[in-house]
Amino acid sequence: MAASKEQLQAIHHGDGPMMVLAGPGSGKTFVITHRIQYLIEHHGVPPEQILVITFTRAAALEMQERFERLMGGANQNVTFGTFHAIYFQILKRSYHYEQSDIITEKEKREYLKEALERNLGKEECGDSYIPLLLNDISKIKNEGLPSDSFQAAYLPDGCFQKIFDDYQKRMRTERKIDFDDMVLLCRRLLQSQPELLSMWRDIYRYILIDEFQDINRMQYEVVKLLTAPRNNLFVVGDDDQSIYGFRGSDPSIMLGFSREYPDCKTVLLKENYRCTDHIVKSAIKLINHNKNRFLKKLRAKKEGEQDVILTGSDSKEAEAEEIITLIKSYRQYGVYKDIAILFRTNLNASFLAQKLAQEQIPFWQKERTKSLFEEPMALDILAMLHFAHGETKREYFLRFMNKPVRYIRRDMVAEQVSIDRMLGLPDLGKSRTMLLKRLQYDLLQMRRMEPYAAINYIRKGMGYDQWVVQNAKEKRRNYMEDLELLDQLQDSAKRMESFSTWLDMIDAYRQNLERTEAPSEDADAVSLITMHGSKGLEYKIVILPDVNEGNVPQKKAVAPKELEEERRVFYVAMTRAKEKLFLFYVRKTKENRLMPSRFLKEIGMRV
Repeated sequence: MAASKEQLQAIHHGDGPMMVLAGPGSGKTFVITHRIQYLIEHHGVPPEQILVITFTRAAALEMQERFERLMGGANQNVTFGTFHAIYFQILKRSYHYEQSDIITEKEKREYLKEALERNLGKEECGDSYIPLLLNDISKIKNEGLPSDSFQAAYLPDGCFQKIFDDYQKRMRTERKIDFDDMVLLCRRLLQSQPELLSMWRDIYRYILIDEFQDINRMQYEVVKLLTAPRNNLFVVGDDDQSIYGFRGSDPSIMLGFSREYPDCKTVLLKENYRCTDHIVKSAIKLINHNKNRFLKKLRAKKEGEQDVILTGSDSKEAEAEEIITLIKSYRQYGVYKDIAILFRTNLNASFLAQKLAQEQIPFWQKERTKSLFEEPMALDILAMLHFAHGETKREYFLRFMNKPVRYIRRDMVAEQVSIDRMLGLPDLGKSRTMLLKRLQYDLLQMRRMEPYAAINYIRKGMGYDQWVVQNAKEKRRNYMEDLELLDQLQDSAKRMESFSTWLDMIDAYRQNLERTEAPSEDADAVSLITMHGSKGLEYKIVILPDVNEGNVPQKKAVAPKELEEERRVFYVAMTRAKEKLFLFYVRKTKENRLMPSRFLKEIGMRV
């Protein structure tokens, strides 16, 4: 494509710092690759002195391939890599680290589980703590926070520090480092050894950073060390697309870039080559509600009509049916791979994925999605139903025997479980005897019911919902999310004539998920992706379901800073659409009336 005036201004920049504000679909990869070409062919920079940093390995490979095509396929010795890959090379040269020294996700979880059990007690530990801890430990390292002042609301006071210390000690013992440690160690190394720092400054005299809005504080500290005093730093990004706050990314770094570098040149890429005019205008209306941002006037190069369509559905089930009808209708003149359904979280995708599988509509998921049927509460319900239908395995019984509490001890439970045998145990006591007899009666009733009715009986008749609410409160979690998950599980059993029929459907859904984890790029399938995972992608048709308060923005987003990030997430999702953007919201669940998202009003939609 022919370069715009603003693109040429960025490409032809000489020495010194420059910030390129690149809105969605504005050709930032074009600018970066042509900028490298310009440095080599017109500015006399040796290719080996140019470093291009991206945030993912896939982005680095794509950038390198685009650049090499531009240069006629020649390998120019320009370095392309992620922050972690570059920093690891620096550490490897000084500390002789190997790839095997980088801790795996499995090892992280194992070390944390051990630390949890030592400091919280085995009975109190649950897998739900692990992702929370991983997130908080990463946040501390990325932002350079002192761990001893950090409070985790989900743990007793002082417990986080003990777990953190145990985890770090185990890492040192095993001589392991994680990705966040790489940045901290690299910073410490370069600060403490001026000669080494000078060597790396001479190796990489020109540094270009893609997606600069996603940088965190510690990564930025290392970049500043490497670029000084020449400051040949060329950063490209969009503060409106900074959506990784949970990983420590900080849009204020980009907002403060020109203060950090007073001689910085700034250029705005105004043209959106991806979306139609109506989609761009709607997205701009939304993001203009954020206060802490660069003001931008963006315009679309494409025209279109009725490109943003809103639908209100009476229930989650109705929403799924309307989306399926829309997909089938489009399929008559298009292909499935033109369509993406973007969800706020992976769990949101589970219900619709199951419906697509039932309708035999092919789909794939970019991220590994945890199936609804793998959730702990779903496993509890399935264990009760398996047991009620004659599979009297000990593992099933142990899973649900005290949900709610029935005072059943593990040593009372034999390998082949028999409640009759338990009722014959000595010193059982009147209360426990009554509870066991009631459980026996409940299991018999469930066996006679269709799955939907049986799940309802477990939840309401046996007190499982009450136990879920109480358990969530004790662990300081939002119980409404747990109840919504149980609603989804129960809905999945609708119109299933028998337990075996429901199990067949669950098995088919699992198999479909396994097939979709590593899809072919050319596969004709609908894409199911989280809003975060959609960044950098584009589709002719984008469908955004569940555009409701509590989902977008999420319930936990209360502070102005959190709401601004939620708005940016939705902005990213909207601007993935090239031709049509379909927005759906749900009016009610079984239990509650739902409110459409405030973002709909902000983009000018009538609800």
